[in-house]
Amino acid sequence: MNVLELQNNQIFDRATIPFLSNIQFRNSVSELLKNGSRLITLTPLENNVPQKIIAVLTDSNSSSIQIVGGDFCNGKLEFESWANEFPHTNYYECELAENHNYLPLNHPWLRPVRKQNIILENKPYKFFKLEGEEVHEVAVGPIHAGVIEPGHFRFQCHGELVYNLEISLGYQQRGLEQLLINANDNKRIILSESIAGDTTIGHTYTHCSAIESLSQVRLSLRAEIIRTIAAELERIAMHLSGLGGVANDIGFALPASSYGRLRTLAINSLAELSGSRFGRGLFIYGGVRFDLNDEKINTIMENLKIIQNDVKQINDYLFSSVGALSRFEETGIVSKEIARSIGLVGLAARSSELEEDVRIHFPYSAYRYNPVSMITLSTGDVFARIRLRALEIDESLRFIFDQIENLPEGEINSEIGKTTSNSGVVSLVEGWRGEIVHIVFTDKDGKIVNYKIKDPSFNNWYGLSLALRETAISDFPLCNKSFDLSYSGHDL
Repeated sequence: MNVLELQNNQIFDRATIPFLSNIQFRNSVSELLKNGSRLITLTPLENNVPQKIIAVLTDSNSSSIQIVGGDFCNGKLEFESWANEFPHTNYYECELAENHNYLPLNHPWLRPVRKQNIILENKPYKFFKLEGEEVHEVAVGPIHAGVIEPGHFRFQCHGELVYNLEISLGYQQRGLEQLLINANDNKRIILSESIAGDTTIGHTYTHCSAIESLSQVRLSLRAEIIRTIAAELERIAMHLSGLGGVANDIGFALPASSYGRLRTLAINSLAELSGSRFGRGLFIYGGVRFDLNDEKINTIMENLKIIQNDVKQINDYLFSSVGALSRFEETGIVSKEIARSIGLVGLAARSSELEEDVRIHFPYSAYRYNPVSMITLSTGDVFARIRLRALEIDESLRFIFDQIENLPEGEINSEIGKTTSNSGVVSLVEGWRGEIVHIVFTDKDGKIVNYKIKDPSFNNWYGLSLALRETAISDFPLCNKSFDLSYSGHDL
């Protein structure tokens, strides 16, 4: 089969990508999908040459990344859709159609990705409607109360039951991919920190890994471990935030406020490490800006020991509450089969018993030497998505304690050179929500000509839609918080 196979963060020559004719391209990707690979990106090789596209897939069984190119220079920008047979490819095809005017023939549901009410060359899009005398429609957003980001939710209901939820996003589109292409080196890290405000470490980690691979720089083990400690601190902080948010949504004030107190300790530990409670400023190309000394280590360890002790008691209180469990259990179920077919990633996937974790299947940085445990639950409901947060906090604490106790000596940054010409890299990182993807290509002068980003929310918003089917509309806030997805990460 004509396919380029790579490892995570492996630099490659653009000339090694096999570019096939329309039919060959379609068939090659189909064969990879039939063999268990999963599509993670469908994009032009260069933004200004939409006639040449690449499909990027991953195979968790072999820990390999696969790239196949399609050359449409001598024909129409159209191909037979994969989405009828492989539903998870649906949204990638919609994105390619929206951004570059490709037509996926016989696509089951061509819908906007970031343009709300427009598809293919400004054609109007009609929202799905359920017909019936007792059917009613509820529209929520895009503007919400409080500090919630903008997004539009349209419910088709029969009585209190939701039969279809359609989510319209894109209200925060900032053109980040093009900004990253045009920016100088000093601004790119700042931009990557702004992709999704609650995933500063995750996206900056992915960005720096991609640029460092293109520059062929090797980091010290000390720098890599400091990075992974920061990533796990972000995971702990956001999981505590999610637990508190769900407790608040069911009116359970005591655990809600207690989780909030512990989240403060987690983000204060990030501030101890980097000077910012969100981890901004820690990453630089070639390593990290700040080192760990005994004083910082002692403060972080004290904070984490308090979290470890107190979160166990709060978890026991929350998960032994009959009232709380009655709201969590069998609410917003996404089965394993559905989760696999639509391509859920990260926490949402593992809550439906899918083993999906980049740290394990595509290990990078210090995770290559210090693995984490795969944790899954099988019920796929609100309970599983919340309980898994608690379990992952325990695992992250174990990981950080182990790394700090065995922190190696060495420099915290390495000198970085120019990015290699006519090259590409696919960088994968497991953010606290799941799989983050950054794909970068350079031209003959080493200048970046395409920068493609995929946040885990891109995969998982549709999972929220399916979780609401035949669920009471009053359970929407609870289901929504159990997924806890990013609007800005999706909108870019």
